[in-house]
Amino acid sequence: MWQPKILVWDLETTDLLADFGTILCAGYKWLGEKKVNIISLLDFPRTFENDATDDSRLVKEFYKVLSEADIWITWYGERFDDRMFQSKLLEYKLPPCPHVQHIDLWKTCKYRFKLSSNRLKTAAAFMDLEEKTPVLGKVWRRARTGHGPSIRYVIEHCVQDVLVLEQAYLRMRPWVKQHPNMGIIQEQTEACPTCGVSGKLHKRGLYRSRTRTYQRFSCQACGAWCRAKALDKELSQLEYV
Repeated sequence: MWQPKILVWDLETTDLLADFGTILCAGYKWLGEKKVNIISLLDFPRTFENDATDDSRLVKEFYKVLSEADIWITWYGERFDDRMFQSKLLEYKLPPCPHVQHIDLWKTCKYRFKLSSNRLKTAAAFMDLEEKTPVLGKVWRRARTGHGPSIRYVIEHCVQDVLVLEQAYLRMRPWVKQHPNMGIIQEQTEACPTCGVSGKLHKRGLYRSRTRTYQRFSCQACGAWCRAKALDKELSQLEYV
């Protein structure tokens, strides 16, 4: 069974605009693995000593990681992280990343729930996940000037962000609209379209549209719902409700 490579990732930058900002670090974790990986300006000491705003080598290294993934998991990534990184690729005359399926959990939070804020910190507290570490303004200001200890603190903050983001994905996954169909991706005919686990689908009544009747299923592994396209179809025809 082929397993898709799902990448949970986050950027920390000195500014919200690519022509004014520098990427301090990129944090990422392959879903299911224990280690959070970091690529930062400090990984390239000679370049950093010459110019603390030169993030070209960081961008080139993280480009390789992003290009290996089949699915991206981010928070506000479609509107910020991805656009920031694509801008940096443009700056350094690199090609765009290959097209991958991108799950931006900020959109799920905004359009499926009703919280006081759509920030990851608010959602994590609501779900009782690990806390995000705060970063004071003076730390960001020092990091922008190339202050090593401040950049290291931002790196620690990024590691925690990635861990919380993975936890948020696993909790919010059943609510993600247009989630990549993991059953089709893994070529498993009886797998849940959302989490890809086989043998956990239980029949839970019928779903009736204006013209057809569908068998409805509930996944006991992740809690998502799906349906068969018609009562006489095989489970390979599973789709989202």
